[in-house]
Amino acid sequence: MKKVLKAKLYKKKLAVDIYDYNAQVILNGNIGISEIVDELIAENNELNREAAIKLINSFNQKVADKVVSGYQVNSGLVRLSPIIKGYFNNKKWNPVSNSIDISITQGYTLNNALSETCIELYNDKNDTFEFIDPIEQSKKHIENAHKLEDNNIHNNNTAYEPACGIAFRRWLCEA
Repeated sequence: MKKVLKAKLYKKKLAVDIYDYNAQVILNGNIGISEIVDELIAENNELNREAAIKLINSFNQKVADKVVSGYQVNSGLVRLSPIIKGYFNNKKWNPVSNSIDISITQGYTLNNALSETCIELYNDKNDTFEFIDPIEQSKKHIENAHKLEDNNIHNNNTAYEPACGIAFRRWLCEA
């Protein structure tokens, strides 16, 4: 079953181009560990709710301990890396401009889920006006690239001048 992410387009406030829009995801609400565990138990009755919550909380604490100890942690869902923000003036730590933070990037599992997620776009009137399937768009993009490549190979047009200066020299000499 394909996942669908709904988003609403809105006009950029300070855009120079009148056709510039941003998309804002329409959230379905907030969900935490307890709700996720409840859904997992609904799918698999063999799970123990208290044990699952205790395991997830222990896992989260261990990940936090490792990250703040200088490890890069890859949970499969996300990759966490410790970073220090801000410039050091005179080689001194300034609590106003410096801080410890975490760089979060998507892991393999999340990346695959995102690549298979469809997007349903809504306009100002809450009408669906476009449905985007990234897998189908990738297939079309690859097919178009192959067609262009085949046309360039089979269409040996000598009037074509590459953008490497030859056209300019020919124009200059003929002028």
